[in-house]
Amino acid sequence: LRNCSITGRYLLFNAIANQLRYPNAHTHYFSCVFLFLFLNSDHDAIQEQITRILFERLVALRPHPWGLLITFIELIKNPVYNFWKYEFTRCAPEIER
Repeated sequence: LRNCSITGRYLLFNAIANQLRYPNAHTHYFSCVFLFLFLNSDHDAIQEQITRILFERLVALRPHPWGLLITFIELIKNPVYNFWKYEFTRCAPEIER
């Protein structure tokens, strides 16, 4: 992923996010892929891009697909991912409220 262009990663992450749908093994697999990529990435840019993809879909689309909600909630609430320690989560004061 580090060698991929920003646009290439964006398209890849969007393709993965398209698979986050209703409760089934397929959705679980792609949710785990997203969380694995976030956890094992050594670049904040990749983690920020994953967060952006998920957040854009939560803000724009209604109703939210079940898999998208579960993945985002897992990312922000599970202490394993240390989501709130990243600089991009504190870039605007509105986020910290």
